[in-house]
Amino acid sequence: MKTILKSLIIATFFVALAGTSYAQKAATAPASAEILQDLTLVLDGTLNAINFGRISSTTPGAIVLSANNAANNINTGSVTNVAQFNLGGANGGVTVFYDPTVTLTSGSDNMTVTTQVVGNASAANRATAGAVASGSTVTLVSNAFFLWVGGSIPALTNQVVGTYVGTFNVSAEYN
Repeated sequence: MKTILKSLIIATFFVALAGTSYAQKAATAPASAEILQDLTLVLDGTLNAINFGRISSTTPGAIVLSANNAANNINTGSVTNVAQFNLGGANGGVTVFYDPTVTLTSGSDNMTVTTQVVGNASAANRATAGAVASGSTVTLVSNAFFLWVGGSIPALTNQVVGTYVGTFNVSAEYN
């Protein structure tokens, strides 16, 4: 009888423990994703290079290739070009990243271009396009946004003669 009583007490104890074990809680959260059309970022077929033109090795002042308008160029050659990038995708915010400087190299010699980037949702508005900082958000309208890239080179003092080339990098991602 003692064994049965002990067994009953032990069984009751474990049943009581199982019935009062409410320390564990659970919760849920909704999950979602919005799928958008692929972003495109394409160098324009005509405005397809950043070109300061033919300049003197001893240009006394800064050389400025205006991203907004060729009329605002300073100390550039007579034939210049800005780069235009056509950004396409779903309407809304897109973050743009780019190189703040570009190193132009000719053999072992180089010079640094400080880039200037402006943008607008209309290709017709280059002259009034606003500055776009790297890491900032632009808004695609009618599934498009346009970026124009120019820049500046400091005054040249006996710069080694040659053709200097480099690469400007730009990328974009949805917010």
